[in-house]
Amino acid sequence: MSDTEKIKKQIIPLQPAMQRMAERLLGNEDDAADAVQDTYVSLWKERQKLNSVDNVEAWCIMMVKRRCVDILRKRRPMLEIDERMDYVEEETREEDRLQLAFRFIDRLPERQARIVKLKHFDNYDTQSIALEMKISEANVYVLLSRAYNNLKQMISEYEKD
Repeated sequence: MSDTEKIKKQIIPLQPAMQRMAERLLGNEDDAADAVQDTYVSLWKERQKLNSVDNVEAWCIMMVKRRCVDILRKRRPMLEIDERMDYVEEETREEDRLQLAFRFIDRLPERQARIVKLKHFDNYDTQSIALEMKISEANVYVLLSRAYNNLKQMISEYEKD
């Protein structure tokens, strides 16, 4: 499969999630669209890495998030050196937490993982999830509850290590 085909099949379908992430971070639809477009350019430049990426969705979301952070940095007034270091350290911790969250979600059973992604990354409501997955709303609540319990257990085990 060529790089172009991989990007069409694996990355282009992630555009809505990337757009929503950028809009949440930047608070502006036009700036978010620019950030996503810039991210696609970066993804194209780094397309050779696509074969070594375990979670393409997490990689794309992380790249758009980094682009948004760059944009936000340019907007922010200059900070004192200590404040800048705190900001960079917090950003790194947040990226690590996001990567960890994606790893945990990927370890969930397939239906639970899909529901969590629809609910929290695609901002679907319960009714939309039920329609999308062709299940009842009650079943959505059950699967979400199980997913949350599994995630809590994974986090608890992770924190013990």
